[in-house]
Amino acid sequence: MRIHKQYFFLSFCLWSFCAHSAEVTLANGDRYVGEVVDGALNGVGTYTWADGDRYEGEFLNDRPDGSGTYRWVDGRIYTGEFQSGVRQGRGQLQWPNGDLYQGEFVDNTMQGTGTFTWANKDRYRGSFRNNQRTGNGSMSWHTGQTYEGGFQNGQMHGLGTYVFADGREYQGAFVLGKKNGNGTFSWPNGNRYTGSFADGQREGDGVFFWRDGTVYRGQFLANKQHGYGVKEQPNNLLELQQWQNGEMLRAWSIRANEFCDFQHRSRAWMFSADSCINGLAHGRGVAVSLDGDFVVIGGRFVLGQMVAGELINIPRAERDHTETTTDG
Repeated sequence: MRIHKQYFFLSFCLWSFCAHSAEVTLANGDRYVGEVVDGALNGVGTYTWADGDRYEGEFLNDRPDGSGTYRWVDGRIYTGEFQSGVRQGRGQLQWPNGDLYQGEFVDNTMQGTGTFTWANKDRYRGSFRNNQRTGNGSMSWHTGQTYEGGFQNGQMHGLGTYVFADGREYQGAFVLGKKNGNGTFSWPNGNRYTGSFADGQREGDGVFFWRDGTVYRGQFLANKQHGYGVKEQPNNLLELQQWQNGEMLRAWSIRANEFCDFQHRSRAWMFSADSCINGLAHGRGVAVSLDGDFVVIGGRFVLGQMVAGELINIPRAERDHTETTTDG
């Protein structure tokens, strides 16, 4: 969108300190009609390049400067402020397909605050840098979606809120147009997921709230429960679950087992095995803290002590909101 033109403005005055109108055609085919002051283009005029581009407006020292309109031969039209031959200040740039930008320009580029309206009625309002939506802004689509938050190079990036046309809503982190990082996804029916996202999907640690008060907190992969997690019923009953790609493999009710006592991290744990000795956890298996906050997988226990195993931190549920369905 830069004006790629070499200026061939000539001095049209035949004596010093004069001011008059002139109509001149240059050897290269360019043509100027307008005011000339002291041998230079100063005032109001029209400059037409040999290839068909045309500028109408104010000149200063042989360059567009002030208010004017530049028309490209391909149909684009800019109307607004110029400084020293470049688009600088406020103006609007329209494309032949109906796209329209209105806002600030710096050195021929859309930069600063502005509004871009596409021919299909999509609209962005906010910050621009080097012709790209970069910074904070809001986007509305003609299909009903809206987004408000950070942008980078034309894509949603940083923290923002995206509302779908059907009422679903995501609040959280974006990376190059996709949900990435921590966020909250809400459904119109009151269900909600809060936790980690990767490449646009629920992935990593998260908490899923159903509108009836049921909560699942644990591991997710590709929008599905995957790995270990704890399900909490509205009656406060807890259940340890193991999932694979959305299919539950095993489940254990979480309750104290007086025959396999295990204490770790100042917490009471549940461990069940036929190999327990003298009321102490002994053998191999899975253990879960009675509050559901930690799970040990691949554990090996000797007389109530854990000697091997992987400790998994189960995310806690923040209950200050109401809550999603697992296939959203």
